[in-house]
Amino acid sequence: METILGLFMLMLVLSFFVVAIILIYLVVQYNTFISLRNRIEEAHRAIETYLLQRFDQLSKLADTVVSYTDYEQETQMKLAKIRTNYTQMSANEKLAASNEIESFESKLKLQVENYPELKADTVYRSLTAAITDVEEKLSASRRSYNANVYQFNTKLKQFPTRMIGSYMKLHEVEMLEVSEENKVDFNLKERLGGV
Repeated sequence: METILGLFMLMLVLSFFVVAIILIYLVVQYNTFISLRNRIEEAHRAIETYLLQRFDQLSKLADTVVSYTDYEQETQMKLAKIRTNYTQMSANEKLAASNEIESFESKLKLQVENYPELKADTVYRSLTAAITDVEEKLSASRRSYNANVYQFNTKLKQFPTRMIGSYMKLHEVEMLEVSEENKVDFNLKERLGGV
């Protein structure tokens, strides 16, 4: 009888430890999902901040370029419109606007090539240095965002964390990708209308 009672107690203790280990595992995985989701949101907010800084810097740079050139008023208006509407855009619209701004930045740089005296201007140089700094921070934030999204999405697809993610009603997050337009080598001169 003592042996049966001893075995029963041993089985009860082992069952308690197994349940405790499973619960600890579930809590750790739940907290990992929360942490990853928060890091993704933080990286996305950083990207938005740097995009806004880039808009501001490019607007100032465009104003500087305008003072030297007959730069297209339409392009400036487009930049101002994107900047004004940026805070109301969805995440996907913000990414599309970011790609559009990258195209704008390329056009600006090409326009500057026609004005060597502009390159020597201290305002222009300080603005381009500020834009370069923002671009580096933006690039780092995008890498951080994509790394966190990759880790998050991988966890959502793996077993058994897939069940935890499903319980938390989590869904895959899209990675930031370079637009096809920015991947393809294109003729900037043609794009600027022969400038």
